[in-house]
Amino acid sequence: MNEIKQGLSRRAFLGLGATAAVAAGAAGLVGCAPSPTADAKAPADQGSAQTAAGEPAFMAKPEVPADIKETKSCDVLVIGLGISGIVAARAASEAGAKVIGIEKQAQIGTIGLSGDFGIYGSKVQEELGMELASKEEVVNQLMKDMTFRPHAKLLSYWYDHSGEDFDWLIAESDYELVPTSATPASGEKENVIRPKCYPVLEGYDRSKELFPFFNGSVTTEPSVGWCLDSCQQIAEANGAELIFGMFAEQLITDESGRVTGAYVYDKGGEYTQIDASKGVILCCGDISGNAEMLNYYVPWVEGIAPFYPNVDVKGNVANSGDGHRMGMWAGAHMEKGPLAPMTHHMGAALGVDAFLQLNVRGERFMNEDIPGQNIMDQLSTQPEMRAWQIIDSQWPEQLSVQGTGHGYVNYYIPDSEADQWPAVVGEEMSASFSGYTTDSMFEAAITHKADTIEELIEMMGLPKETALASIERYNELCAKGVDEDFGKDPRRLFPVEAGPFYACEFGDAGMLVCMGGLDTDAECHALDDSMEPIPGLYVAGNTMGNRYKVEYPVTEAGISLATALVFGRLAGMKAAAGE
Repeated sequence: MNEIKQGLSRRAFLGLGATAAVAAGAAGLVGCAPSPTADAKAPADQGSAQTAAGEPAFMAKPEVPADIKETKSCDVLVIGLGISGIVAARAASEAGAKVIGIEKQAQIGTIGLSGDFGIYGSKVQEELGMELASKEEVVNQLMKDMTFRPHAKLLSYWYDHSGEDFDWLIAESDYELVPTSATPASGEKENVIRPKCYPVLEGYDRSKELFPFFNGSVTTEPSVGWCLDSCQQIAEANGAELIFGMFAEQLITDESGRVTGAYVYDKGGEYTQIDASKGVILCCGDISGNAEMLNYYVPWVEGIAPFYPNVDVKGNVANSGDGHRMGMWAGAHMEKGPLAPMTHHMGAALGVDAFLQLNVRGERFMNEDIPGQNIMDQLSTQPEMRAWQIIDSQWPEQLSVQGTGHGYVNYYIPDSEADQWPAVVGEEMSASFSGYTTDSMFEAAITHKADTIEELIEMMGLPKETALASIERYNELCAKGVDEDFGKDPRRLFPVEAGPFYACEFGDAGMLVCMGGLDTDAECHALDDSMEPIPGLYVAGNTMGNRYKVEYPVTEAGISLATALVFGRLAGMKAAAGE
């Protein structure tokens, strides 16, 4: 086996947002993030801005380990056992490959209660009688949302295969399928599949929306966990060896440049060499846990606090760009970008509904009729990245004409009827997640309440004259039925005039993940500087590039998990076949 080459071209690591000055700002972002436990074997020198070769410090490659305790062999090695990785391991094992999978966490890596899948053509959707948008409409809208920078072939493959891949994912599991978003599960089965934002809100016409929402996504409850547990059981039954608490440090290449395995080490620092005769699949997550890489590739997220749901067995942040670096050391390169941080705001008491918003100077600053991802974009341009949503007492009548989808609240349920809607309202429920609310839920979630608008302004701490003038101007536009200042849809121009009045503070949404990875083709091959596949190297999940760029789209709920599923399965099949 040959050692990986130390040098690499500028193009191999240069993302569109990278500049020479970015590295100097790393300390600012570190202050916003939790401080991970130091890992003695972290491959990058996080204490310096650049390597001796002038590359970013995170590109410092470790030496080949001198002391190898054990050597293992397999057909396919999967590095990272999150959604895409465990799916890849199952798919490869079902194709007859001998599989080894490693994961540095103690269990399959997932984000909290995630479970939304943006899919098309599933038997589940057919059983529910869903009418789904066409491929032409969906793919073109997503490409437009992301300024036509992603690779359309990837989105096309996702649309064509997501339904059948979801059916494959759940085929060996026992679950209850409920018919609507608000239908209570019977409780007879632990696992539930529920349609999201379904039935479609009465009167909703996506052709009239600035950001149309595609109804059809489904949610696995209580989370995606049961689907992934099933994949693990199937893979292991097929002979796959899945090792948790194991860290990958670098890939191994032969003289031709083919990737043939990896050096990995356990919590105690003892190394194993894993040889993979057919290929290695990188499913290592994103870069959101690596402050230096964030500053280099996405400097515009400075000040947006990363949200780290998972840690490895050493207590370090799990998603730290390991796969990106290992791939680049082996000859792959980062996509051109710009990368797409997932920073969608879920709003407040009434989610991201299009009520008036004022910044901390008391000024209206945007068209409020936009999804949460775009709301966060606007907040990032405002002083303190903070604003106030202002609502009057007429809000229950105004929900049904709001936009719909991720983070919107569309249904008002009187407290007296709350016991009839246990699936969507109650003390443990969030209106921005379920789309339903009651008076009690609303009152519990607001920041301030006042009988007069002057009192409310004082509570918010806004400049009184400016805020009063902004509200007066907004009310004038509502009376005209035309938003001359920001162009908000007239259907959602609601004056602030009937007390009591309410204020909800909008702050930093946080960043779940940063979408962006290694340049990849439509068959999950990592590409070299000449845009040619690197033999033996496959990529899926958030280590994979070209799926999302510029902006994470929220017009399709659950597209992140769905593409992790689709390309994880594809990578597993391709690697097993050696294609």
